Amino acid sequence: MAFLAHPALRCPLDGLPLTQTQSSLVCAEGHVFDIGKPGYANLLGAQDKRSRAPGDSRDMVAARSAFLGARFYEPIADALMTQVTTRLDTGITVVDAGCGDGYYLDWIQNAAPVPVNTIGFDISKWAVQRAAKRCDGTWLVASNRRVPLADSSADVLLDMFGFPDYGSFLRILVPGGALIRITPAANHLIELRKIIYPALKEQPERASYPALLGIESHNRITYQVDLQSDDIANLLLMTPHMFRAPKDGLIKATSLAELSVTIDVAIDVLTLTT
Repeated sequence: MAFLAHPALRCPLDGLPLTQTQSSLVCAEGHVFDIGKPGYANLLGAQDKRSRAPGDSRDMVAARSAFLGARFYEPIADALMTQVTTRLDTGITVVDAGCGDGYYLDWIQNAAPVPVNTIGFDISKWAVQRAAKRCDGTWLVASNRRVPLADSSADVLLDMFGFPDYGSFLRILVPGGALIRITPAANHLIELRKIIYPALKEQPERASYPALLGIESHNRITYQVDLQSDDIANLLLMTPHMFRAPKDGLIKATSLAELSVTIDVAIDVLTLTT
């Protein structure tokens, strides 16, 4: 797919604007970043790497793509689109922080009645490569801590099951812009969690936010899905449970032929006050 060089792109080394020259992004100081196939740029600084390949592995990304492709999270995507639609205007910029394989931005592009500029970034190069194959857009390997975008450049910012950096989020949101967060609620995957953990930790009823982010709405989506063994394996691999759960719990879960689980998520819409 085609890489679209959004004018808000900034050099991760000096913060200067980046412009596209054939298959590269270049700033005025001469820093060059290649645009790789299938259409993404790696703007992740060395200081933001804790390993040679940070973020989700190739296998984790493939598992998430398979699970999302089975449409288990389609009601979540629909609910997200409902919130985005109220803010749609031709030419607005929607940014997905921790975009994964691009599932939600692709959903927005397909459902939006007007053209929308989309920027997705993730610390995992495997995720961004897969996202760039999904649809056109500005796809970046980058970190929440140092988002390579100009101040006040995002009209809508998505944080889908991610790890927010509110300093960066406040910087890139336009005044009056919306941050839409989707997070696990108390009963999310509770049937699976009861199998893999000897005891469950209580989850806070609501997240806390910086004072500059006013809560516009707080909603919850709860429904059931029926999973087969392959779906359970993909769900485990795409979540932290694969690496946090005790060995005997994982053995129990992976031996299941089927399982009905609860999807329970909170959708918070927050507005940057002016």
